[in-house]
Amino acid sequence: MVEFRELTMGDELMYCDYMREWIDDDETIVPTITNITKYNNFEELVHELADNKSHDESVDNTTLFLIDDDEIIGAANIRHNLNEKLKTIGGHVGYGIRKKHRGKGYGNKILKKSLDYLSRIGVQEALVTCTEDNKASAAVIQHNGGEEIESSTLEDGTVVRRFQIEIA
Repeated sequence: MVEFRELTMGDELMYCDYMREWIDDDETIVPTITNITKYNNFEELVHELADNKSHDESVDNTTLFLIDDDEIIGAANIRHNLNEKLKTIGGHVGYGIRKKHRGKGYGNKILKKSLDYLSRIGVQEALVTCTEDNKASAAVIQHNGGEEIESSTLEDGTVVRRFQIEIA
């Protein structure tokens, strides 16, 4: 059974397996708020994420994990509103899929469920971003109704593609 939910204390082994794959593949953990190295331990991670406002974000947010057959497939950090930084990069939803499950439609599933969540809390238009070189993420965003708007360029020269999605 596929679930899209917050972590609980009973998810520690499943979460450790999920993190191990990101670390073993030497990948940047996305969303970064789910990176265990930002916390003292798993319990702190669970409590910080459940508080919907961690030290990682300056806006109210919710982090949900896509879980299937006792395995974490990926996660999304859903921002309830945007500050100036998130309007440039990050947007309303940051999501990531563990490597072995990429290309199987899970990105579409996570983004769709994240947009449904935003709709339930009253957000009518979502901003979702990805770097210019992330073709897979751009395809997922467009598949979910993303209309490209003006890109932004970070100080290091990275181009960030920005998409608006009508969800109301």
